[in-house]
Amino acid sequence: MRALVLHNTLNSIGGGERLCLHTIRALKDIGFEVWLGVVEQTNWAKVRKIMGINVSVDREYFIMGNIKMFGLYQRLLSAYHIMKLKSKVDIIINTYGDLLPLPTDLVYMHFPTLALVRKEPWMKYVKYTKSAFWRAYFAPYELIQSMLKIIAKYSIVLTNSTFSARVISKYFNKHALVIYPPVEIADYISVSRNDDREEAVVSIGRMSPEKNWHLIPYIAAKMPHVRFYLIGSIRGFRAKQYYDKIVYLKNKLNVKNLEIIPNAPHAVKLKVLSKSKVYLHLYPYEHFGIAVVEAMAAGLVPVVHMSGGQWLDIVEKGKYGVGYSSLEPKYIANALFKALNAWSKHVKDKVIEKAKTFSDSFFRRKISRIVKRYVEIKSEWRGAHL
Repeated sequence: MRALVLHNTLNSIGGGERLCLHTIRALKDIGFEVWLGVVEQTNWAKVRKIMGINVSVDREYFIMGNIKMFGLYQRLLSAYHIMKLKSKVDIIINTYGDLLPLPTDLVYMHFPTLALVRKEPWMKYVKYTKSAFWRAYFAPYELIQSMLKIIAKYSIVLTNSTFSARVISKYFNKHALVIYPPVEIADYISVSRNDDREEAVVSIGRMSPEKNWHLIPYIAAKMPHVRFYLIGSIRGFRAKQYYDKIVYLKNKLNVKNLEIIPNAPHAVKLKVLSKSKVYLHLYPYEHFGIAVVEAMAAGLVPVVHMSGGQWLDIVEKGKYGVGYSSLEPKYIANALFKALNAWSKHVKDKVIEKAKTFSDSFFRRKISRIVKRYVEIKSEWRGAHL
C-alpha cells in the first residue's frame, strides 16, 4: 500500500510539521510506503535535529528549492502533486491545514483560514486584520478558499479540537472528526514527580503580540509574592521588538518577581516547569494549545481564556484548570490565585492523566485506525464497481 502525504514545507518546524511527521510515522508503522509531496525541498538533517522525530519517507517530491515569500499562497502549489501522483497511490493525506484546489482523501484542517477574517470574537487577534497590507495580502486567498468549499464534500476532514470542528461545520457545512494533535509529553512527565514547588506561574511561547505576553508585567505587579517566569522564543526583528517592549514594561512597573528567559534551552524550560505550580496561557480563541498540554504533563494547573480548544477540549470548561473571561490583569490575577490555592498532589496527578490523552502515541493510533478503515472501504467500493 502506498500513501501520499501533502504538506507545504517541513522546514518551518512548527506544530503543523510535527503533526505531519507523526502522520508519516503512523503510516510507516502500519506498513505503508510513504511518498511526501511538498512545495519546498526538505532539509532533513535540520528537521530531525530540531524536531527529534526520527522518521523518513520512501520518496519526496518537491516543486522548488528554498523559498521565503508568500507562504500562504505557496501551499496551493501542492495540488500539482495530486494531479501528478494521484493514480499511483492508494490514499492522499493533506496535513498542511487547509483545503487544496483538488480533493484529497483525508485533510487535517487545523482551522479554516477563511474563517479567520469573519466577524467573530477571534477576529481582533488575527494578523490578517491588523493593517491594510495584511488585508490586501489575504484577500485573494480568502476568495480562493471560498470557492474551494465544495472540495470539502469530497474529503474526510479531521481537525484538532471541538472548537475548530464547530467552526468548520459553520463555514463548510461539514462534520469534522476531532483527532487531537500529537504532543510529545515524555520529557514533561519525567519532571512532574517533584512535589516541592514554588508559588510560581510559567508562560511559554513565541514572542509575538497575539500571545499577549505584554500583560504579564501588569499581572505580576498585582501578585508581588508570586514568582513569574516568561520563557519566549525570539525569531526575527519583530519578535525582538516585542521582547524589548515586555522588558521595558517590566522595568517601568518595577516588577521584581518576573524573570524573562529568551530562547531557553529545553533543559531550562523543564527545570522551570518542575518547580512551578501554575501555567498561564494568554492567547484567546487558540485552536488547540500544545504548550498547555506540555505544562499539564509537568504537573502544572493551567489558567486559560474561556474560549477555543484550550478551554473546551484541554481544560474541559474548568474540570482540569481555571478559566478567565477578560484580558483585564485583575481578572487574570484572580484566576491565578484560585489555581495556586487549588494546587495539590492530587490535582497535579489529575492534570497529568489528562495530558496523557493528548500524547503522540494516541495520535498515531487514531490516525492508523482511520487510514486502515478508509482504505478498506475504498477497496470494497472499487471491488463492487468492477
